[in-house]
Amino acid sequence: MTPTNLPLRALAIACFVACWSALAISPAFAAATAAAPPPSALDRELQQIIERLPGRYSGEIPDPLDPGGLRRTALHHKIVRVELPTFGEFVFLHQISRDTLDSATPWQQKLYVFDTEPRRTRNSMRSFMIPATLALANFESDPLRLSKVAAAGSPAAAGFQGFPAGCEIRWSSEPDGVFVARVRPRDCRYDSVAFKQKISPQMTYRVTRESFGIEDILLGANGKPLFPTSGMLTVPRVPSTVSAILAASRADEWRRLDPARTLYLDLDAGRVVFALSPEFAPRHLENLRALIKAGWFDGLSINRVQDNFVTQWGDAEGKKKIVGAAASVPAEFEREWSDELVFTPLADGDVFAPQVGFVNGLPVAGDRASGRIWLAHCYGTLGVGRDTAANSGSAAELYVVIGHAPRQLDRNITLLGRAVSGTELLAVLPRGTEALGFYATAAERVPIRALRFAADVPAAERTELELLRTDSASFAATVEARRNRRDEWYKFPAGRIDLCSVPLPVRSVSKK
Repeated sequence: MTPTNLPLRALAIACFVACWSALAISPAFAAATAAAPPPSALDRELQQIIERLPGRYSGEIPDPLDPGGLRRTALHHKIVRVELPTFGEFVFLHQISRDTLDSATPWQQKLYVFDTEPRRTRNSMRSFMIPATLALANFESDPLRLSKVAAAGSPAAAGFQGFPAGCEIRWSSEPDGVFVARVRPRDCRYDSVAFKQKISPQMTYRVTRESFGIEDILLGANGKPLFPTSGMLTVPRVPSTVSAILAASRADEWRRLDPARTLYLDLDAGRVVFALSPEFAPRHLENLRALIKAGWFDGLSINRVQDNFVTQWGDAEGKKKIVGAAASVPAEFEREWSDELVFTPLADGDVFAPQVGFVNGLPVAGDRASGRIWLAHCYGTLGVGRDTAANSGSAAELYVVIGHAPRQLDRNITLLGRAVSGTELLAVLPRGTEALGFYATAAERVPIRALRFAADVPAAERTELELLRTDSASFAATVEARRNRRDEWYKFPAGRIDLCSVPLPVRSVSKK
């Protein structure tokens, strides 16, 4: 048994014993398992509000500019949660448009911030106007602009226009899951530069499972409306199924797999396609290329399938000598978090890392404070087997996660990428009956027909795929659709989603 075959047997046993023992006796574990106090009524209400509020709402309303009330116009609301922890505990962007939901020229943009001070008597949110001059349309799906806003540290420092005390938007719950938020004129009054007088807003929001309504009246110094009132303007929530989002996506939101960064594992049952990440494991991928060129994987097989964990392949007998490639490569568990990485954050938080999100279609975790970032162990992740020594992996032994995300392995094993097609071929294989899922006999092993980079495969034999760009608006909408399922079957949207539950949409493209 060679070091590249031994690693996952030894690693799995050692990790299980050591990690569980340390966890079971730690004060942190004892504290975490102690009974937590039940959430207050205000906290429960806030949780319901932040689950109900986000969404995409679109429809026709009476045109406020038509005195006769006969003309109708379109109105679009996009309310999304954004990761701006220095601004407040829960932060949402509200973009109001008249042309399209993801308008490049929205009519109005607001930022809402919920705080949870212990002494609060009701749930309220601070609001900020985002000036059009800042050019922040759809900034929630633009990592560069989002990071610049976050770097400001506060709404005021970012150039957003706040309101005086008393202008908080105060929420209350009503029967049948309806939530209403109001600002009353007697509470909110301020000097308006635009109107050159003191004005007071009288504003009401109404949110249900099916719709979002808003009535916004500006009262002048004399207490009378500055504009004719149109009443509550309500538009329906847009069904946010993933299939509907993808059907409406733009062509430039997809990217074709780069053959130089794509790996094919061919089995008798079909092909598994992997998107690779040289940004995170350049040395291991270079060594994998050398191993493939030297014919290392010719005649090898899948030797281990452990239920709810991994499918692994390599040299089962441990007798094959590595020629033409390195027998070990320095570990690439993590890397520097630098500006060239286009990072799309996931705002829902994570148990294992301060920040999580996506880089070039791959799930990642990181710590901005320490400047480190790494690939995460999600379903379909492709990893490198190793022995106890951190630098003992070479890519001669590979595995794919086929079960619940074993995130405890993050930063302990070098990861190369993720399967984007054919993962089911690895997940349905018979489970091994030996310890850790190894096959007991040679007859049980699954032969590898070929392991090749797509660039080395004739164009006519390639599997042409496109991945949805994880920095696109359609990907952001896909995440929201999975976070808050609003189809007829789902009765209670989850309100959150974890990193490894976010799908990466993939589609076939015709060969030209």
